[in-house]
Amino acid sequence: MNQKFGVVTDYWTATKSKNVDVGRFAVTRDDADRYVFRVPSLRNVAKTAPYFHDGSVTQLRDAVQVMASVQLGRGLSTSDTDAIVAFLEGLTGPVPAHFAPPELSR
Repeated sequence: MNQKFGVVTDYWTATKSKNVDVGRFAVTRDDADRYVFRVPSLRNVAKTAPYFHDGSVTQLRDAVQVMASVQLGRGLSTSDTDAIVAFLEGLTGPVPAHFAPPELSR
């Protein structure tokens, strides 16, 4: 599926991305597609760093905190972050042989 990255605040501020990627808008030129990206499965997310479309975040717990901030406009407590990371780590299985992380943009 495709979803907007940065519903509440700009994602590149939270991820410190140097290059602002406009997402599907670059292809469709439809304003509804600005900052919209394909959302991958969470399966193996703990093993597939770096995170986000541009590889701008290297730690899973940082990615969880970025998502809470830019998608929900909320900060997470340490215990909430730990619980979400533990859940995500529970989705771990063998990583497919063809997996390749995104190129780093920083």
